[in-house]
Amino acid sequence: MGNAIDSIIKKYMVAGYFPGAVCKVSVRGEMIYEKSFGYGSLEPVLVPANEKMVFDAASLTKIVTSTVALMLITDNKMKLEDPVLNYFAEAADYPALAERLKDVTVKNLLTHSSGLIDWYPFYSEKGDFLQVLNEITGRTEKVKGVLYSDLNFMLLGEMIKRITGMGLDEALEQYIRIPLGIDNMNYCPKDKLNIACTEFGNRIEKSMCKDRNISFDGWRTENLPICGEVNDGNAFYYFGGMSGHAGIFSDADGFTNICQLYLTGGEWKSKRLIEERLVKEAMKEQKDGRGLGWQISEIFPQGCGHSGFTGTSLWLCPEMDIAAVTLTNRLHTRQPRNLQPFRQELHEAILNQLK
Repeated sequence: MGNAIDSIIKKYMVAGYFPGAVCKVSVRGEMIYEKSFGYGSLEPVLVPANEKMVFDAASLTKIVTSTVALMLITDNKMKLEDPVLNYFAEAADYPALAERLKDVTVKNLLTHSSGLIDWYPFYSEKGDFLQVLNEITGRTEKVKGVLYSDLNFMLLGEMIKRITGMGLDEALEQYIRIPLGIDNMNYCPKDKLNIACTEFGNRIEKSMCKDRNISFDGWRTENLPICGEVNDGNAFYYFGGMSGHAGIFSDADGFTNICQLYLTGGEWKSKRLIEERLVKEAMKEQKDGRGLGWQISEIFPQGCGHSGFTGTSLWLCPEMDIAAVTLTNRLHTRQPRNLQPFRQELHEAILNQLK
């Protein structure tokens, strides 16, 4: 199997999809493949990738957020059926927001079926989170059905802060790092010596704002790549590096442990962290390709997964007890490429080799 994985990763790396990668595959809890490729940084210094290298996880943060939410549900601190407005009493002061969220539940946020738009640069507005969200909902139509949206997990992150009385960094420590024995998973990492670089400034978001006629004058410089700061604009400029949708940095080991928690039915070292029923529901399609946090699609054969904008991905195959964590720095190029073909080919090769 190792040769097949090596061949695919090298093929896409040579083709310019990413300068570096780390891939780890486990079966029944045993690591069967673990390897790094290429470079974590090309500029300003050439830094070889290594198996302990930390990556900006981007939207893999959403899996951490949903995992914490499932733990809180297991502890009876929240419920899937809870109305979101139960946690935001002050939303009554914002008519557009109250109307948009009046029938939205925790489950709607987890399955991206809240009716909220997919993205908006909060950093281009003045005001606190609910104020800006009220402005956005007042200017946009309700979305029908499922639409993958960062806003859903921004709301979940804010709910977690209110329920636990902790910052998201503290909640990460108490609910994820300590129980799962994860050493290297953080918001706003202090040690920046072994972190893969991402984009040269926020060029992509800058273009997205321009397309929407939205102005913002606080962009990071494009002369140097972003390294050790979250790439996502909302997480960095608006939330100070910590949000429910983006902001986490981790090595592959950290996400391997989270994958194993799901593959063991929510139990970790004889301690139940998530109710088994919730774990099964999380990995099963609830609405149009969405589980509770997880995604079900053709790039994740026989199971579920999630991807991140910076080039990261997780894949779980419960039927065969497979977990695959692949971290790349695809934004650390002058012309970032779509990794969906790479992910699908890699996951299918792993599955075929293990059948």
